[in-house]
Amino acid sequence: MKNIKIYSLLILVILMTSCENVLDVDIKSSIVAGNFPANGEEAKALLIGSYRQLKNTMNSTTYHIDRSDAFEVGKIGTVSQAWAQNLNAGNGPSWTGYYSALYDINYLLDQVDQLDFNTESLRDQTKAEAYFLRAFYYFQMVKIWGEVPLITTPLKSIDQEVVGRSPISEVMEQINSDLNLSIQLFPNSDFDNKNFASKPASYALQADIKMWSAKVLNGGESDIDDALEAIAAVESAGVELLDDFASVFDVSNKNNSEIIFALYNDRNEYINHFANSLTPRTDIDFNSELSPWVPSSPSFARHNYSPSKQIRDLFDNENDTRKDASFVPMLQADGDDENDLPDTSSFSQNKFIGELIDGIRQYTNDIILYRWSDLLLLRAEAYVAKNDIDNAIIALNKVRNRANIGDYSGNLDIQSVNRAILDERGRELFLEQKRWWDLRRFHADNTIDIYDFVPNLNDKDVPLYWPVSQAVISLNPKVEQTSGY
Repeated sequence: MKNIKIYSLLILVILMTSCENVLDVDIKSSIVAGNFPANGEEAKALLIGSYRQLKNTMNSTTYHIDRSDAFEVGKIGTVSQAWAQNLNAGNGPSWTGYYSALYDINYLLDQVDQLDFNTESLRDQTKAEAYFLRAFYYFQMVKIWGEVPLITTPLKSIDQEVVGRSPISEVMEQINSDLNLSIQLFPNSDFDNKNFASKPASYALQADIKMWSAKVLNGGESDIDDALEAIAAVESAGVELLDDFASVFDVSNKNNSEIIFALYNDRNEYINHFANSLTPRTDIDFNSELSPWVPSSPSFARHNYSPSKQIRDLFDNENDTRKDASFVPMLQADGDDENDLPDTSSFSQNKFIGELIDGIRQYTNDIILYRWSDLLLLRAEAYVAKNDIDNAIIALNKVRNRANIGDYSGNLDIQSVNRAILDERGRELFLEQKRWWDLRRFHADNTIDIYDFVPNLNDKDVPLYWPVSQAVISLNPKVEQTSGY
C-alpha cells in the first residue's frame, strides 16, 4: 500500500493534474514500479489496460463532435460547454486520462526487452501495439491542445523534473517515430483481431496523421504522398466496402471487412456508449407507437443532442441509403396541419442501436475508430491536395455509389471538389468521432471558414485549440495557457 501511495503521488507531480482528477488514475498505473509486469502475459495485461483507457477517451463526443456543426439541442438538452463554444481557462479540460495511459505505455516500453516472452514474435507484437497506442494518444492530444508535455520515459524518482508544453513539431516528430516503429515491428501484415492495433491500423493512423500534418500544420506534399502510400497499404490488407451501409454497424457483424480498428464494447458496458446522448428514453416527448423505428431505451439513453438541421440537410438525395441508417424522426400525435399528420418532435441517431436483450435495448456497438470508407474519402482529399481531380473523383464515387446516390457531377475545381468531399464525410461518417477534425482540416485549406460554418462559432473568436485546466497551470508554472485564453 505504501508503494501505491508513493507512485500515485509521483504521477501527480509529473503530470500536474488537478487534485480532483487524481482519483481518475487507474490503480494499475501506480503499481507497475514493483515486479509488475514480470513476463509477457503480464505485459499484455498492462497493454489491455491502456486500450480500456483509450476507449474511455474516445467514448465521448466532447472533443470530437461537440464543437462542430453536427448537433442541436435535444429533448433533454444538457449540452456541453464545448458545444456552446464557451471555453475558457476556468473550464479547460484535464489531460489526466491520457497521461495515465501514457505512464503505463512508457513503463512497458522501458521494461519489455527484459521480460520473458514465449516467442520473439509476441515481444515484437507487444512493442508494436504499445508504440501504436502512444502515437494515437499523442496525436489526439496535439489535435486538442496543440502543444503538450512530451513524456516518453517512465517516472522513476520523485526528484524527476517536471516539464512544460513541447512544441507541436517535437510532439509530431515523436508521433511519427513511434508509428514507424510500430509498422516495422508488427509480425503480421494483416489483422489478428480488429479490436487491437495491427499493421493496417497503424497505416490508417499514419494516413490520418499525415493529412493533419499536411493541411493543419502546413506540411509539404511529402505528407500527402505518405498518406496515399499508407492508404494503399491498408487496402492491400483486404478491407472493402460492404454492400449494405447499415450492416457495417450491425452488432452481429462486428469486425466485418470494412472495419480497420474498433474498440470492443460488450453488454456489460453498454450504458456508457457515447451515442446514448442522441438517443431518447421511451418516456420523453415522442410517441413510440407512431415511431416504432426509434431505438429508444427506458433507462440507458439521454437525448441531450439531436442531429442538426445542417447535417440532416446534407442528405438531400432521396435515394441515399445512409439517411435512415443514420437518424430517424421522433413523431408525436398532436399534428396541427389540415391532415392532422403527426409532428416531428425531434430526431434520434439510428447508427449505433445495439441490440435488444431481455426486451431492453442495450447499446453494445463497438467504438469504430477507422473503417475503409473513411480512408477512401481521405484518399480523395489527398488527391485534391495534389490537384489530381480525376483520382479524387474515383475514390469519392466509390463511397457515393455504395450509398446509391450516383457519381459526383458537380464542378471540378479544387474548391468545389473539396467541399463535396467534406459533405460526403458529413453523410458517411456522421456520429463517428470525425466531424470536428474534418472541419479543422477543411478550414485550414480554406474550403470553409469554420467561424461562419459552425453556427455556435458565428461572431466568436474562441481559439480552435482547447484551453488547459487552470488547476494544471497552478500546480505547474511550466505549463502555459493556450494562446487566446
